[in-house]
Amino acid sequence: MTFELRPATPDDSQAIEVVRITTWRVAYHGIMPDSYLDALDVRPAMVRRRAEGIATGVTAGVVALRDGRLRGFSLYGASRDEGIDGMEVYAIYVLPDEFSTGMGRALMTESVDRVRESGHTEVGLWVLADNARARRFYERSGFTLSGRTKDLPDPPLKEVHYRMALGETG
Repeated sequence: MTFELRPATPDDSQAIEVVRITTWRVAYHGIMPDSYLDALDVRPAMVRRRAEGIATGVTAGVVALRDGRLRGFSLYGASRDEGIDGMEVYAIYVLPDEFSTGMGRALMTESVDRVRESGHTEVGLWVLADNARARRFYERSGFTLSGRTKDLPDPPLKEVHYRMALGETG
């Protein structure tokens, strides 16, 4: 069974949010409190903000479709952190039944290629320190720990930063 990749559009924002929440409930079970995960829902304001970000180019992304349905996505843009240059992968998620199908790897490869083609020489991302599955995925994708960490307040969690130096565009 194959899937297709294409650039994210503002019209994808609702489906992106559904994928994000569905995936969080599985991927972060045991890392985030169940009460927090159970309370997640698709919020129209978040969908609107994401659509506006994509429409204005502040956020770029790639979506993965299988049988015409959005099953995964990656969103990226300028680094949101002071002192960290380059681009940042803001989010990459595939529905749980797409884990280990190659969809996540294809989304990451396409996103990194697009960042490289835009002339950037570095891309980074933040991941929950306790998310071993995601950390293995990022490391297999070529990211390395940068040494930066940050604490999130609600729920209280620790994130670690990964980075990847990109080769010169030719």
